[in-house]
Amino acid sequence: MGGHEPAESAQSPRGASGGAGSLNSMIWRSWPRRAYTLLLVLYASVLTPTALISARTPANLTQFASITTCAVTLFVGLWRRRDLQELAAKLDVSPAKKTFVFGGVGAVYVETVYEVWQHVFGASGVAANANLALDLVFTMPWYLLLVAFLAVALEHVRPSLFQLLLLGGVYECMADGLLSSVIGGRFASIPFLPLVIPVFTIVYAPIVVLPAIATRPAYEAHWRTKPPLGSWLWMFFPCSAILLYGPLLIVLLFR
Repeated sequence: MGGHEPAESAQSPRGASGGAGSLNSMIWRSWPRRAYTLLLVLYASVLTPTALISARTPANLTQFASITTCAVTLFVGLWRRRDLQELAAKLDVSPAKKTFVFGGVGAVYVETVYEVWQHVFGASGVAANANLALDLVFTMPWYLLLVAFLAVALEHVRPSLFQLLLLGGVYECMADGLLSSVIGGRFASIPFLPLVIPVFTIVYAPIVVLPAIATRPAYEAHWRTKPPLGSWLWMFFPCSAILLYGPLLIVLLFR
């Protein structure tokens, strides 16, 4: 995965034209990207409206609004990527630490988005806890472990932004999909989790993709001195964070 596909340029021009080029490169340059984009269009134009019409529940409305907010955030981040990179350049730390900081901020942002929309629609059970502070107590250990492991992986392999987008869906599938299903006893749903990975990619974009965009120039400089010659399996290294987070979550839930 990392290293077999050319990485998108980190230095696209500022403004709408650069953002449009980056977006086109990210989602339409090859047939896997087109298939992913068309699948998202199917979700957005057919499956989501059908679900909202047949079950217009507060929980479904919360999910729809939250995912839409994350999608808009991704597009804005791609459009203003140079602003993100200039902000990251002001941090006089290593690329890995920059990724950790931006990923942590992105995680707080995503959890806040879900909390806000959950309260707007009067839903319950969508976020980890109705109280944002308690929600972060439960979720931030996973996010911080994830971005820390991702920061290490990026020192060994050079993925494209599209690959990171897909991997973000895999990472969420580990926690909100697999671990949640196991703890909740919903074992029958596990085989169907890959079907929702495209949606997961959007939710985790502020945690995985946007930090990667922000820190790309720093990693490019790092890769020039230490070429990333590791196996593409390094990109699945963040999945192993679940081995540390899973027991911790069980202790928090069943203490």
